[in-house]
Amino acid sequence: MSKRQQWANICNRVDTCALTGAAAFVAGIPQSEVLINGPLWCYFYALRYLERADYTASLRIRGSQPDNNAVVYGAEKYIVQALQNLMAEGQKPSVLLLESSCAMSLIGDDLKGIVRKENLPFPVITMDCGGMLGGFAEGYTRAAKAAFELLLPKQAAERRPLAVNLIGQTDFYLQGAADTEELQRLLELAGYEVLAAPGSGSSVEALQHIPEAALNIVTNIELGLAPAQYLEKKYGTPYIIAGVPYGIEGTLRWLKKLQAVLPCPHLAKVQAEAEALQQLANAKNSEARLLWGALWFDEVLVSAPPTQALCLAQSLRTEWADMGRLTVICQQSLPQLPECEAADAVYVVGQDDEAIEQYLDTCNNVLVLASSSESSVLYRRNECSFIPCNIAYPAQDDIFFSKTPFVGFKGCLHLQERLWNKFSADLLQKRVR
Repeated sequence: MSKRQQWANICNRVDTCALTGAAAFVAGIPQSEVLINGPLWCYFYALRYLERADYTASLRIRGSQPDNNAVVYGAEKYIVQALQNLMAEGQKPSVLLLESSCAMSLIGDDLKGIVRKENLPFPVITMDCGGMLGGFAEGYTRAAKAAFELLLPKQAAERRPLAVNLIGQTDFYLQGAADTEELQRLLELAGYEVLAAPGSGSSVEALQHIPEAALNIVTNIELGLAPAQYLEKKYGTPYIIAGVPYGIEGTLRWLKKLQAVLPCPHLAKVQAEAEALQQLANAKNSEARLLWGALWFDEVLVSAPPTQALCLAQSLRTEWADMGRLTVICQQSLPQLPECEAADAVYVVGQDDEAIEQYLDTCNNVLVLASSSESSVLYRRNECSFIPCNIAYPAQDDIFFSKTPFVGFKGCLHLQERLWNKFSADLLQKRVR
């Protein structure tokens, strides 16, 4: 197998299909269910990804299991049987997503018509989905807009002066649910009222209040920009592309960016928490430096979904560690990438694959803040020295039992702690050798 073929496999592994992204958005709504109309392969492919963040996902995600004849004659009877099974179990989800995989989408089953005939006592989102539409972000954004069309009020509502929505959050990024909780906490500490974080823990009832927001905050741009544009067009709600905040200084900059658009009544409270946290971080960092020396990495690779990768890389170099070369790999393309002055090189999967392949083939003594897809390439290079530190799925190099954010103030302590632990463990390993 050529190097190019090997890298193509990795490209396919750092992103998932639109079917998975659509399921992720709806699965992020409490008491929701997902019905995947497609072969068992598609069902288990999506379920495997979603189970990484929610081990109960199999209880809410099911498949229609059509046979081979359905590719020719349609899958209606299998869909109807799956819906009837759901009803027989006494399930009444807050919302159901019925989505067809690539092959089943080509058949052209009338999903809306099938659902209409069943007269189900709960709202149903129907979508033709799959890899032909794109990756995770494409499926997420399509499902978000379909959910808004079905579940939200038809007319604009009276605005609440300091109310905001978090647009572009998902429970199915690594530690995504914890990130949403920390962002909500910071916004409420600053004096804002958070109405909803669609796709990341907000109920159907909470989604009803989305049109009442004075501002929509787009966090992960690849997930949130298209839904925010939809909400602006439908309800006139302005949005700001804020990105995601990492580090103490990065979080304060993030809030000040919001303040420039929507006044922040209690920014002083946030600044007071930041000062106390900075004192704690300084004390811990000083103690660690006495034991282990300066937190220095010859080379650092950050590879993750684009907003996360670029925003994290900026704080990594400006706040947390000293380093030589900093390389960023964005796992999807974006029409508008966040600024990252700290990076020496920024590559995009699908656009810069040759450069990425060359980098992974030549880098050495590198801290890999990425997924296990990137570290698996480096593991096969026996001569390559690297330190894996997972910040994205798939994550097999680290174990995550606790719900701890990467973003905001709590995330700042968490990531600094991980950096020091990785750094000290690597030093000890080198001394043993």
